[in-house]
Amino acid sequence: MAAGALRTGTETSSVEPSAGLLRLLTDLIGFQSVSAVSNLPVIDYIAAYLAQHGIDSRRIPNAAGDKASLLATIGPADRPGLALSAHTDVVPVEGQDWSSPPFTATIRDGRLYGRGSSDMKGFLATVLAAVPDFVRHATARPVHLCFSYDEEIGCAGAPDLVAATATLPVPPALCLVGEPSSLKVARAHKGKFANRLVITGKGGHSALPHRAANAVAAAAKIVVGLEAIGASLTAITDAAFEPPYTTVHVGSLRGGGALNLVPDRAVLEYEVRTIPGADAAGIRARIDALVAEVRAGLKAQAAEADITVEPISAYPGLDTPAGLPAAAKLARLTDCNEAPITLAYGTEAGLYDEAGIATLVCGPGDIARAHKADEWIGLDELASAERLMRRLALTLSDAPTDPLF
Repeated sequence: MAAGALRTGTETSSVEPSAGLLRLLTDLIGFQSVSAVSNLPVIDYIAAYLAQHGIDSRRIPNAAGDKASLLATIGPADRPGLALSAHTDVVPVEGQDWSSPPFTATIRDGRLYGRGSSDMKGFLATVLAAVPDFVRHATARPVHLCFSYDEEIGCAGAPDLVAATATLPVPPALCLVGEPSSLKVARAHKGKFANRLVITGKGGHSALPHRAANAVAAAAKIVVGLEAIGASLTAITDAAFEPPYTTVHVGSLRGGGALNLVPDRAVLEYEVRTIPGADAAGIRARIDALVAEVRAGLKAQAAEADITVEPISAYPGLDTPAGLPAAAKLARLTDCNEAPITLAYGTEAGLYDEAGIATLVCGPGDIARAHKADEWIGLDELASAERLMRRLALTLSDAPTDPLF
């Protein structure tokens, strides 16, 4: 079953995770489960591991059948319990300068390096390492293991898994999404939608621009319009976020090839990140109206001109009330009494929240290390997360000393 090999260098850490957790994380990192390929090998591995502990799991495949989410329940399914959510995919490593093989777990100086170590196979391995504890202690409430695919390309694989979780005979009372938050409890993050606009004009000689339709000029009008929409949204603020308003961002604009030619094609990509309570539908409608106006002007120059919209990603924000009792209780279990924080990045948590499941984000590692060369997670961070999992297992028992619910 093993998929990876552990490399060790100088190892210095006062608090270390169990050998079982390190083996699991080593194996998980060994699966090159980038979003562009099938995640079935890592799902097969997880399902086999759960089966070894007597746990049945359910696969939720995509339409093509080459990817799947996994859902498993430990404990009494007829009672509300805890859902633990993680994604199995990672981002690519091409073009990055790694000092050790990215898909081989390597320990040096108290850190475990490898793609996905922080985002978020560290949490996934921690959950799996705690399965024996869950089997032993989840007697009064169940724990549901919810593992998705394609989170890194806009939470594309989570909706079916979330729907299956929300329609369990008894839905979870709380979902914990283990994205890297330095084990701080997070209650909210912005929502996001992003699109690609393909602008088709009509080419021609730059000396006769009136006979053509300039796709780059049309794209520039859209950029100016998007900037204006973004500026208008700064008036509505939420101080819990940085920046404290909804943002509109143009990430790329490509078009044209020679100065003396009127460009007949341009591609523009933009994203909108909305604070909780923002009228996302209204913002979409304003952008749609902008694009329609520019399209009409372009078509007036050339009948064959057009603008097509290609969705890139979309997920809802998370807006769990700061006073949710479970948030303070979870913070106590992490040995941190800080108030819940908000996140600058998005997660699958908003989908669970939208489905009516109270949701928090809390996981080991740091998002600042994610997606980069030499991604790492501290051995002490893994040990702390492992301790949290053991405590969560005890909260599901018949007589918990420190109940979560």
